[in-house]
Amino acid sequence: MDTILDNINKDRAAFNGLGHIYPPDSSVEISDEPIEGVGCYWFVPARFDKNKSLIYLHGGMFVLGSIETYKPMVSHFASAFSTKILFIEYALAPEKPFPNGINDILKVYRELIRRYPDAKITVMGDSAGGGLAATLIKMASEEKLQMPSSVIFLSPWLYLSGNNESYETRKKMDPILTKDKLMEYAGYYVANHWNEADPSQFTFNSFPPLLILVGSNEILFDDSKLFYEKIKRLQPDTHMKEYENQVHGWPLIDITSDAAKDAMISMEKFITKTSSQNKSK
Repeated sequence: MDTILDNINKDRAAFNGLGHIYPPDSSVEISDEPIEGVGCYWFVPARFDKNKSLIYLHGGMFVLGSIETYKPMVSHFASAFSTKILFIEYALAPEKPFPNGINDILKVYRELIRRYPDAKITVMGDSAGGGLAATLIKMASEEKLQMPSSVIFLSPWLYLSGNNESYETRKKMDPILTKDKLMEYAGYYVANHWNEADPSQFTFNSFPPLLILVGSNEILFDDSKLFYEKIKRLQPDTHMKEYENQVHGWPLIDITSDAAKDAMISMEKFITKTSSQNKSK
């Protein structure tokens, strides 16, 4: 286990380095606030709608990722969306496998809707964070909690078994992810709870409005396509947008690219539209 953790800590340090590619948006105020014992950070732009907020669930294959990795990108999102964002540093595997991370997220979500029962809340996740967002919707539905006004997935990882065709058909196009690494880290996260942890195994009776953004060069492309097709049957306000020649989580790498700018515009429009509608029940 020590050798595994040594390798993981090297991967964590490398992943945190992505947070130093470009600077945060200097107009956004960032402050930490533990909520229900979970480390959280508020990103508050200079102008924002006090009746809207967004919960951000970071990626990193359920093993990597932190505020250090995501601070710049999330700050630019807060500014572009004119929305307060709550970034959750949930528990990571393998030290704390499923259900520790999603339990952290659920605790924070319960507290947020208790504090702000009339707020329009969007839940957003990239990569593994997309899988966690889907899991949050499932658990919140089972508890009959108030649903978010919308959900956004960026390059989501939703089928943890690794059986989708795009693992092979897009393998040579993806410079970031490999099936071997994803399956290794999925094992650390899931432990013995595949059916409870894998969003592809969930049955949903309803789902909030959903926007999925995915790059054409991702081995996880089919995760987006198949989940979109599944949820579209339940929720007419479900949309998927493919970004040609983009890699996994492209705004994290270059927030100034045309594709990142277009993604932020699309997300902002979706948040604004769904926040003006009645909450999903």
